[in-house]
Amino acid sequence: MMYYGWHLFERSGEFSTILHAARLFQQYLVDQFCKVEAERLSYLRHNQTQLRAADYTSLRDSLGDSRRAEDEADAVRAGRLFILPSTYIGGDRYMRQQMHDIIAISNQIGHPDIFLTMTCNPSWPEITRALLPNQTPQDRPDLCARVFRLKMKDLMSLVINEEVFGTVKRGLPHAHVVFFLDEVSKNDLRTPENVDRIISAEIPSAQDPELQEVVLKHMIHNPCGEHNPTAVCMGERYCRKGFPKSFKHETSQSDSGVSIERPSRIGRRQQPVVVDNSWVIPHSPVLLRSFACHLNVELCVSRVGGIKYLFKYVCKGQDRAAWRLFSFDIVDRNPPVVRLAVHLPNHHTVYFEEGREQEAALRPATGTKLTEWFKANEKYPSARHIRYHKFPRYFTWKTRTKSWTYDFSGTGANVVGRIYTVSPREGERYFLRLLLTQVPGATSFENLRNIDGEQCTSFRQACLRLGLLADDAEWKHAIRDSFRSSFVPLSHLFATILAHCQPSDPLSLWNDHLDMFLTDIRNRARRQPIRRQQLRDDHHATSYVLREVQEALQTVRSDWTLANFGLPLPDDSLPALEQQNEIETPEARAQHGRLFFLDAPGGTGKTFVLSAIQDFLRTRRKQVIAVATSAVAAVLLDGGRTSHSVFKIPIPVSAESTCSFSANSDTGRTLQQVDLIIWDEIVMCHRHCIETVDRSLRDLMQTDRPFGGKFLVLAGDFRRILPVVTGGSRGQIVSACVKASPLYRECRFLRLTENMRLAALRADPAADVEALNFPEFLLSVGEGRLQGEQRPEWISLPQSVAFEHTIRNLCLKVFQGIRDNHADPAWLTKRNEDTNALIYPTEMLNTLTAGSALPDHKLKLKKGFIVMLLRNLDPATGHVNGARYVIENMTNNLLFLHVTTGSHQGNRLCLPRMPCGPGDDNFPIPGFTRTQFPIRTCFALTTNKAQGQSFGDRIGLDLRDHCFSHGQLYVALSRTTHPGNVTVLTRESNETTRNVVYPEVLQ
Repeated sequence: MMYYGWHLFERSGEFSTILHAARLFQQYLVDQFCKVEAERLSYLRHNQTQLRAADYTSLRDSLGDSRRAEDEADAVRAGRLFILPSTYIGGDRYMRQQMHDIIAISNQIGHPDIFLTMTCNPSWPEITRALLPNQTPQDRPDLCARVFRLKMKDLMSLVINEEVFGTVKRGLPHAHVVFFLDEVSKNDLRTPENVDRIISAEIPSAQDPELQEVVLKHMIHNPCGEHNPTAVCMGERYCRKGFPKSFKHETSQSDSGVSIERPSRIGRRQQPVVVDNSWVIPHSPVLLRSFACHLNVELCVSRVGGIKYLFKYVCKGQDRAAWRLFSFDIVDRNPPVVRLAVHLPNHHTVYFEEGREQEAALRPATGTKLTEWFKANEKYPSARHIRYHKFPRYFTWKTRTKSWTYDFSGTGANVVGRIYTVSPREGERYFLRLLLTQVPGATSFENLRNIDGEQCTSFRQACLRLGLLADDAEWKHAIRDSFRSSFVPLSHLFATILAHCQPSDPLSLWNDHLDMFLTDIRNRARRQPIRRQQLRDDHHATSYVLREVQEALQTVRSDWTLANFGLPLPDDSLPALEQQNEIETPEARAQHGRLFFLDAPGGTGKTFVLSAIQDFLRTRRKQVIAVATSAVAAVLLDGGRTSHSVFKIPIPVSAESTCSFSANSDTGRTLQQVDLIIWDEIVMCHRHCIETVDRSLRDLMQTDRPFGGKFLVLAGDFRRILPVVTGGSRGQIVSACVKASPLYRECRFLRLTENMRLAALRADPAADVEALNFPEFLLSVGEGRLQGEQRPEWISLPQSVAFEHTIRNLCLKVFQGIRDNHADPAWLTKRNEDTNALIYPTEMLNTLTAGSALPDHKLKLKKGFIVMLLRNLDPATGHVNGARYVIENMTNNLLFLHVTTGSHQGNRLCLPRMPCGPGDDNFPIPGFTRTQFPIRTCFALTTNKAQGQSFGDRIGLDLRDHCFSHGQLYVALSRTTHPGNVTVLTRESNETTRNVVYPEVLQ
């Protein structure tokens, strides 16, 4: 390679035929590089019979077998062929190792922030000046490669030293570059204004002709679609790159991976079409002005997508040939990555040449990075808190002595350690790797298997003991922990395990713990003589426990029975422990269904009215079903449940969906007999949901009347947050709300207008003026009547609202007295991520989250912490998604919680770990599931999650990132009754905030 590279340089006084060969020079480069690659592959092919590898134990065993063989023909050939190592540049192993190194960097530093693509400009003066007479840049790939490499170095220096994007922690230079920013710069990129300072998707004005010319020349997507249906970027009907982009008033982000678009309607004519901002590729004006080439700069939205894209393409052609002949790296990264071996005891890899097996076996075993880690932990007790993959940050591996030494210089803090990836199919080696990522300070393989003083016989058993693998042993421990605590009825915990934890053998769980179930129900009946007498017989007691389990299951899904889980059914001939009130169906039913819509702003008593309607009808033996779009709103209604759980609305829902109940199911029979359905928070509901219920009820009742002729009371407030449409535009969100459905026009409208909170304040002579004016202020915010002087959407908050500019001050203001009052203080923010301050390696999977659906892999908890439930477990008792709890106690397998707010305050819950998934079709890993506690620490929650909840004396609003959706500011401010209870966190010298209102929804 060096020989061919030597010929690619010009030398004074020498005529180079090669450099004057024009297109033949391109062919020459490709041919010579192919020769180099062919020689490398030839060496590996011809020497693979000589160079072999085996683990140490297998080598000694094979030698023993060979000595026992009677003749040479029967001897066992040791080792396996060693083919195409990861050092072969461009090979599959090489690319995989490079990708895993970058994933390791991402795990340590955080997800990438900026994705940059730089393409060589053949018109750079450095290239054109060096061309020989009558040459074009296409004739000199060698010049393009060398100049591009120098430009890349200049680019990296400019980005890192001049902080064009902010403070860069690390970069991954290549034709594609990923930048990781520090936390301050990450936060700056959360606002559209700051993004617009570094990234643009607009044609510059004529006042900057130099930049305008560069953008028009290098940053315009070639017209496609109707202008050029045969363009290479075209799919079946649309451009695969999404051009032309839609016009927007401000920068937005998508979930597809990378995105910055904010084109406004400005155009420039380029024959044969007029090119406007919708065709502009996002770029950095600062970099584009400096380098005058195609330089695409975008924000990274997907944690995995940007990294995978780095290795999606392999460079080809004469450009790559010249690059490689110059021995330039095709992948570079900073910080460096130290790869760490993982092997079973005495199964480290030994390399040897064929015929020298005995010499290799007799050679003393050299230390590996793993075995020397064990020795270092013995030698340095202070290092025993460090896990294996973080060890290179504090210790340096000395290749010559095969040992770890402490890094006194401190430079190791910039080093990333990565344990080689192991497939789960490798059994014990995979479980060993899993332990190494979780257990710090092990001094030997045996010590690594010692869990809580118990010596496990295998690495798999140790993983099970630590709860790193899912099996029924976890549920067994949970049942025993709950039995010892007597915190909640054991039957309720068993029902939770059946409904949400997917045990592999429910019958064995039941049989193995039957004595505990019987003891538990008898202990609960101590003070009830009649029940205690009934429970003396084991058969009766067993049947009563089974009945409790089945009733708890049916609160989750009404058509579930114990038979669904292979469990025995209760004896129905036995009398019920508690008499149930039977509600007879009224003889006279309404012949014509009516649809009502109750429009009720906050504070007008909507929940009181709905509860009064329930009580009035139920006292007249009418059947009423109360549902709400959110679980938090559902628990405010007597017997309330979520609309998805009652009507079996499918997820995801579409315009053609139907509910998954039949006329013969329990749900179907209940809906046939119901007299009234109350549906609260209907404004948050997607129109497809209500239309799906309408279609299903029409089919159930065999009528074409809306909702099958049933009486429905829909309740909501269009000033609040509208349905969430992932990546949707304003028009798509408005089209998804209930008001856009034809059913909305069938409603008879009722309105609550008098603010009951205000009426109470007016009757209080001590009420201040600001408290009296606050309800009207909220209405003006919700209806968009309050507008700013310069920009209508930017408004000022009341003077009594407190402003803070640091998180510490906000915490001190909001959470004062938190030990005595868990329920009242709340910190509201807009985005889920704000509340969290290939073969994918386990560490990578552990970093993945999915908004509110998938909890963080690592939870730091202690007694007294406030947490929020992320699953609907039992709506009847208030254990729903969004409910807040205080941790009373905890074990490795169980959390003991009690509800802190709402009508179910004080209710207890024993929470086991359960399988949790992202619930998102766009998640980078289909079918991804983690077994964990479905909770999140809850000193902060999103505005969407707070809708339907009320807080007491103090709330904090994080408005560093301004509201971005209709109704968010209205919902946040209306969680309290006085502006003096609100503390707002803003950026320095900014006490205005954005209020987004869609007037078309309110009309």
